[in-house]
Parts: sequence; C-alpha cells; structure tokens
Amino acid sequence: MNRYTPTLDIPEIIQIPHFMKILDDLHVGNNVFLKGIAGTGKTTLAEKVAYAYFGRKENDKKELPFVIISCNQYTSPIDIKGGQTMSGYKEGGLIEAWRDGKILIIDELPKLDPNTAGLLNDPLAKTAKEEAITFNGRNEPIVKHPDFGCIVTGNVTGKAMSSNYIGNNKQDSSLLDRFSGSIYEIGFNERLERALVYPALVNQCIKIRNSILAWEGKNQSTSDMDDIMTLRTMLNFQRIYLQEMLRETGIKNEAGRRLERVQNGKTLKDCMDSYFLVINTEKATHIKQETDVSTFLNNYRGLEMKNEFITEYLRRNGRTTR
Repeated sequence: MNRYTPTLDIPEIIQIPHFMKILDDLHVGNNVFLKGIAGTGKTTLAEKVAYAYFGRKENDKKELPFVIISCNQYTSPIDIKGGQTMSGYKEGGLIEAWRDGKILIIDELPKLDPNTAGLLNDPLAKTAKEEAITFNGRNEPIVKHPDFGCIVTGNVTGKAMSSNYIGNNKQDSSLLDRFSGSIYEIGFNERLERALVYPALVNQCIKIRNSILAWEGKNQSTSDMDDIMTLRTMLNFQRIYLQEMLRETGIKNEAGRRLERVQNGKTLKDCMDSYFLVINTEKATHIKQETDVSTFLNNYRGLEMKNEFITEYLRRNGRTTR
C-alpha cells in the first residue's frame, strides 16, 4: 500500500484519463501495462505517474523515483536481475527497484526474448505481497520494499506478432497474466495534444492525422498504422517552431535572451518536408492537398499568425510583455 499522498498538480493530469486509475493500481500492488503505438507518450506517462505516486514534483533534482529497463534484442538477464560483467558485478534494474522502493518501468516489454522475460514471472506475481523475496544475479535473497511498483509499456501486448512492430516477440501467457485487469490503451489524446502544442501547429497536425486515418480506412482508436502523427511528432515539430518564431519575432526566450536570425536555419517547413519524405508519394500528395499544407506553410510566418504566436507564447510563460 502506498504510504505517500500523491501529487495531483501535474499540469497534464486532467488531460490523461487513465492517470488516476494507474495510481490506484500501484497503490494496491497491481502491475500496469501501457499499450499503444509509438510516440503516444507511454513512457513519459509512466514517469509522471512515478513522481505523482511518491508525492513529488517532476524534475525536483532528487534521485529518480523510477528505474527504466529499455528492452531490445540484446536485453539480458543481467539487465533484469544482475550478474557478472567484465568490469565486475552489475545489479539488475528489477532488483534495484525491488530493493530500494522505486517504480520499475519496463519499456517495450514485448521486445524481450520470451525466455529472458520469464525472469519477471515470479517477482511480478508478488508485487502486492508484503516482504516478498526474489533473488538477484548472485542468487542472494532480496526483500521487496513496500514502495515497489511496476509499469510496463509496449506497442503490442505480446499476445501475437505484429506486422508493423516487427521487433516484438510473442510473450508467454503466464507473464501477461501478471497485468490482467490493468492494461490500458494509450492512444491519440487530442485534449492533451491541444494542452501541450501551440494552436496553429496542433490544428494542422490533427488535420494531417485525420487525413492519414481516412486514407488507411482506420479510426482514432487504431493500434496499427502505416504512418503516424503522434504527440511525439508534434512536440518534435514544436521545438523547431518555437526556435524559428522566437528568431522571427524577436521575443526574449525563457532565459531572457533574444535569438538572432540565422541563415539556412531549420524551419517548421523543413520538419514537415522531412515528415512527408518517408510517406508513400501518392499518399503524401493526397494528404498535403487535402489538408492544404502549402497554405499553412506559406502563412505561419505571416503577420497574423506571428501575432497569434506572440500572444500564446507570452501566455504560456506567464508574461505580459515581449
């Protein structure tokens, strides 16, 4: 049982419908599985929940409240439970979180080899059990800290192979049973996107995504797309957009400095061009025409949209003057 009063003042919390449910799961010792396509913010959500669970502010300069195991074909038992390496014994991520009372975030669990993933079966069956024991890479018994919790992420659950996410493996049903009743679909969240991304940019990005979905004959709940427009993509665009517009408008940035214009610097148009470069030519042409991308790119640095940017930038930074 959680001994802390959760922090519920995370700015995005009201835009994330599963946030409180995930906190409740961790509170009672349930393991959580966040499933969704790449770029929808699963790992970021897990990190935010970890801070909230311990009643902490994000980026509070203290020791991280979570341990991340990033799974891939090379993830080994040493990464999970610990073992001997060329430079000496290395403790595994599971053991660190188990012993020290942190949230274990297993990123992209289905990418684990099923035999390696089997090492998680026993400890994750005991997450809710007080003073449960698991063994590290030296076969030493480690007592579970009462604050231990587990959140895993995946593009798929691992029940079957995916045509789009070919790096994933089919996982044993016994492992997936450890998350039964606590699997959450993390998909497109327009409310959150609009809270984080500047209006002009988010409107255009959502138009593009809706056009892609219509082309592929899919809907907002799809988990298998050929091309995607996710929150991660929007935020990638936005970082360049902010830099470009600060240069264009001469507004002081958060550090109180004005950014000088540079010749041939990267622009939002460059981001969009790069995005469409990897989409099938016929599809890309159709989407750009349907969403009038050229008009947007011709206007976003115009006087009207510059003024809209200035107003929004000052509002987001709690300022009234440039």
